[in-house]
Amino acid sequence: MSSGFLDGLRVLGLDLETTGFNPREDRVVQFALVGSDSDGSHLNLNSLVDPGCRIPDASSKVHGIVDGDVRGAGVFEDHLDSMVDLMDGAVIVGHNVIAFDWRFLEMECMRVGREVPRPLAIIDTLVVARSFGVPGSHNLGSLCERFGIGLGRSHSADADAGATLLLLWKLMREYPEEFGGSSEEVLDSIGSRL
Repeated sequence: MSSGFLDGLRVLGLDLETTGFNPREDRVVQFALVGSDSDGSHLNLNSLVDPGCRIPDASSKVHGIVDGDVRGAGVFEDHLDSMVDLMDGAVIVGHNVIAFDWRFLEMECMRVGREVPRPLAIIDTLVVARSFGVPGSHNLGSLCERFGIGLGRSHSADADAGATLLLLWKLMREYPEEFGGSSEEVLDSIGSRL
């Protein structure tokens, strides 16, 4: 993904699938980090996660992950070191990542007494689409359809993470004036620093 202000940075799409919507009660069942390292090499880390509880049928209907799928996949803490290694210092891109995925990540880290990864910045494509005034619905599926991005396996963490990176690239092409300036200026403008 050659993108000017992101060149030379590790850029990772992040998506989580969960047992529900409440990060205090629900758990992660799948994560994906896909993107590129600072040298442009491809990065892909994704796995199912055993939430340590039953996956509700309503959640399984959304992401297709059932209890049998996560058996033996390891609990969240088993995956955390490899996630932190990739995420520390990276630009994290996700759709509704600030209000949803990052909150789950924080709670999962808190449960096991670990620090949350420390990315350089987080770019939330939902926030970006709203702030740019992109017409229509701002859910990931609608935005992907609007910008011609195939999302054949929506609600699969790796597919959604990859689609979010493509969405950011499409937004950069559609609204180039919003992405001018240095990496620091653009990240301060459209990203969140934690």
